[in-house]
Amino acid sequence: MSDDAAFMRIALEEAQAAAAEGNKPFGAVIVRQGQVVGQGHNLVESDHDPTAHGEMVAIRVACRMLQATYLEGATLYTTCEPCLMCTSAVMWARISRVVMGAVWADIPGYFHPEKGSLLGLAQHLRYPFEYVAGVLRDECVKLYTEEAK
Repeated sequence: MSDDAAFMRIALEEAQAAAAEGNKPFGAVIVRQGQVVGQGHNLVESDHDPTAHGEMVAIRVACRMLQATYLEGATLYTTCEPCLMCTSAVMWARISRVVMGAVWADIPGYFHPEKGSLLGLAQHLRYPFEYVAGVLRDECVKLYTEEAK
């Protein structure tokens, strides 16, 4: 199994934890130099906080753990394509790479495209970061198709 798949499995576990707590099933992990430095899951409903997306939680945890404001050289693994808010946080945190499981187009009707997402915004950004989609895609898509039932 590739490192990307191994770290995405941790993000999937985080997404399952989110669902178990009554939140939407989104999970994220931040890795730097081969080590997990932050992980988190969606806490929007349980914390009554619309900014507590899995990616945002993981970024906060990583910054605290490293006692740093910026995460250059880090990779964010996320079960689904980040929204506009989370994409902005990736840029502000200077994350170098984003690895996504599912993308919004994989789950028609689940998201509100007018709110914006990483793939919709990336081509317009001046901040250079690499992004990859489709790592453990089927398992990630299943989170959202099962949750929607």
